[in-house]
Amino acid sequence: MVGEGPLILCPAWWVSHVERDWEHPAFRRFFTRLAEGFRVVRYDRPGTGLSDRDVPPRTLADEVQLLATIADAIGDSQFSLFAVSCAGPVALSYAAAHQERIRRLCFYGSYADGSDIATPDLRDALTNLVTAHWGLGSVALTAIFLPGASPQDSEEFSRNQRYWANAEQAAQLLRLSCDMNAVDVLSSAGAEALVLHRRKDRAIPIEAGQRLAAELPRARLITLDGDIHLPWVDGDAIADTIHSFLAGEEKPATKSSATSSGCRLDEANREIVLDGQHRPTTPLEYAVMSALIQASGRVVTRDEMLAEIWNTPVAGSNKVDAVVGSLRKKLGPFAASIETVTGHGYRFRGWKKAINDVP
Repeated sequence: MVGEGPLILCPAWWVSHVERDWEHPAFRRFFTRLAEGFRVVRYDRPGTGLSDRDVPPRTLADEVQLLATIADAIGDSQFSLFAVSCAGPVALSYAAAHQERIRRLCFYGSYADGSDIATPDLRDALTNLVTAHWGLGSVALTAIFLPGASPQDSEEFSRNQRYWANAEQAAQLLRLSCDMNAVDVLSSAGAEALVLHRRKDRAIPIEAGQRLAAELPRARLITLDGDIHLPWVDGDAIADTIHSFLAGEEKPATKSSATSSGCRLDEANREIVLDGQHRPTTPLEYAVMSALIQASGRVVTRDEMLAEIWNTPVAGSNKVDAVVGSLRKKLGPFAASIETVTGHGYRFRGWKKAINDVP
C-alpha cells in the first residue's frame, strides 16, 4: 500500500511481486504519482510473488473472489479500480456484481474477452513453450511485453518473470488470461470508465481495448502511441491522465452526452456526432478518423494508413481515398475537417465547418 486518501484497488495482473516491483524506478514513480491524494493497494496472485507456489489452477471466479475478499478486508464502502492487462475481466466481473461500491473504473492495455488476445493455436504454442522451457518462454513473453527494450532491461524482466512464478504456474496463468471472458457483464459495469491502450500493443491488440470501451455503458477511450505493454514504461503522462480521471478532474462521459451543436467523434460508440445527431461509422471509417485525430495535426500518409489499418504493405491510395470520401459524406458541413495534402495523405486540424454553413 502507498499513499493516503480514497482507495484505488489494483487487481493482480500476469505475474508480480509487491515488494520487488517497487524496486524498479519507473514502476515506483508511476504508482507514487497515482497515490498523490489516494491510497493505492496492490496484491500478488496466488502462485506468484510473495504467495505460495503450490496452488491449484485458477479460474476467473477465483480471481474475482480474491478481489472481493481483499476489498472486504480493507473495508472501504466505495473505491476505484485500476486494471492493467489481464486484470480487466476480473475488475469488470467485480464491478458488475458490486456496482454500489465502485466509484470509477480505469483500464490500461486490457480487454473483456480473452479470445481477443490470441488464437487458440497461438495460446497453446505459448503455454507449451512456457511449460517446456520457462527460460525461453520468459524471453518470448518479454519480446511481446517490452519490444525494443535494451538487452539489460529485457534480461531483467525475463529473469523477474521466472523468479516470481514457476513454469507450471506461469503456463496456467497465461492460459487463464486467454480464457477469461467478462463480455456478458459489460452492460452491468455502469461506473464511469476510462480505457487507455497503446496503439501497437503486441500483448493485447488495440481492437480489444476498442471493443472494451465501446461496450461499457460509460467509457471513454484514449489511444496512445507506442508498443510497450507495461504502463509504467514511459508512463509519466499516462499516470497523470489516470490520476486526473480517478480524481474526477475530467468531465464524465456518458452514452447520451452528445453536444447539441458542432461535431465530434464518439469513441465509445464509434460514431460521428454531428449537431447532436449520431452517425455510425464502419470499422475502417472509425480507424481512419481516429488515426487522423490522434496524429494531432501531423500529415498521415496513405501508405501509413494502409500498413496500420489495412495491415498491408501494398502501396496505393484507392482504399484510403474511398474511406475518406465516405467519412466526408457523413461529416456533412464538417467535411473540410479532413484536409487533403496533395501527394502525401490527409491531415486533421480540428473540426472545421464550411463557411457557407456557419450561421
